[in-house]
Amino acid sequence: MAAATQYRKFAPSDWHLSNFTIASSAERQRSIAHDVRQQSQRLRNETESKTQWTQHSTDTNLQSRIGDIHNWKDTLEKTLADTETEIDKLSEHKDRTEQALEAKTLPLAVVIECLGLREQRVAIDRVRDEVESELHKELEVIEGIQSVLHQKVNEAFEQICVLQECHQQLHSDLTDKHMALQIDTECEEMKNTSDTITMQVDPTRIKKGIVTPAQWESFSTHNTARAESEMRSSTHLREATNQSIQQTTTDLEAQWTATAYAFRRRLHEMEQARQELLWQQKNTEEEIAQVQAEIRGLEQSLAEKTPPMMVAQTRLENRTYRPNVELCRDQPQYGMVTEVAEIAQSQQKLREKLAVAEYALGSLQRTLERIMQDLAVKENSLAIDQQCMRLREKLTQHPKAHELAQPRPAKKE
Repeated sequence: MAAATQYRKFAPSDWHLSNFTIASSAERQRSIAHDVRQQSQRLRNETESKTQWTQHSTDTNLQSRIGDIHNWKDTLEKTLADTETEIDKLSEHKDRTEQALEAKTLPLAVVIECLGLREQRVAIDRVRDEVESELHKELEVIEGIQSVLHQKVNEAFEQICVLQECHQQLHSDLTDKHMALQIDTECEEMKNTSDTITMQVDPTRIKKGIVTPAQWESFSTHNTARAESEMRSSTHLREATNQSIQQTTTDLEAQWTATAYAFRRRLHEMEQARQELLWQQKNTEEEIAQVQAEIRGLEQSLAEKTPPMMVAQTRLENRTYRPNVELCRDQPQYGMVTEVAEIAQSQQKLREKLAVAEYALGSLQRTLERIMQDLAVKENSLAIDQQCMRLREKLTQHPKAHELAQPRPAKKE
């Protein structure tokens, strides 16, 4: 067919048609190419503008995002610093509360020892007096204070744990913010001529765990809000604890005053009772000496009545031997009988008075013995209460309410 065409002769019209066809096809192809070039130019311009605008929009969004992250970073840093400060304050306050709690060890030991010492009182002095009542009140006050302070220490410890948890959450959030800020800053600084840009495999994929902007913001909002809420709770706890320390210390000091007043009044009463017993002892001893002297006098008087009685009785007996009519009941006889009777009556009265005096002496001696015993009891009780007062002088070393409420001075480096 090719050979046939090669040797075929065409008509002029075929020749002109062939030329026209080639020219028309060339014109049409050039026109199509021109349209393609025009469309391509417009497309290049459109895509360039769109790409630049999209890239600018992305840069703007990244800058806005970086600003948001910066704002939250600043907020988180401030909240984190406030949380650290509050943890330090609460820890220091917890230490002061533990110090106040430890300071109650000495008063508790003192009041228990005082109660134990006063159990050594004997006899009638083992009385439930005002001092014992105040000591028991003091014991109840101290135990109540220990319970309150121990509770405050536990509350402070629990609150510190909560604050530390908030601190950890804030620190983790802030760390993520720093990393995100670094990544977004690097992304915002990327240019088309940067050396770090490469083609990536499926960069538009939805990574597991991705969140919405609202969720992102609510996360940090929740962290800061919770930390601020717990810091407010911590502040209220510190104020309540400080008030408890001051109130309990004031209550204890007031009870100490009441107990000391009861001790002083009881010591005054005991000293008065002791002085009264000493006075009674002195007077009783003097009276015993006088009664003993009187007994000796009665005994002497009674002894002195024996010779006259013997004289009178001997006279009467001898006169019974007068002979015959001389045995006369004459006036001397009547006088001697009367004398014997009077002397016998005097002896009887002296014996009776002597018995009374001896009974009185015995009563006085028993009374003196009881006075001596009671005096020993009073001196024992007085010594015990004086020992308690000396023991309670240690309480002056106990810190006052205003001292416990003040923070301890910082240690020098």
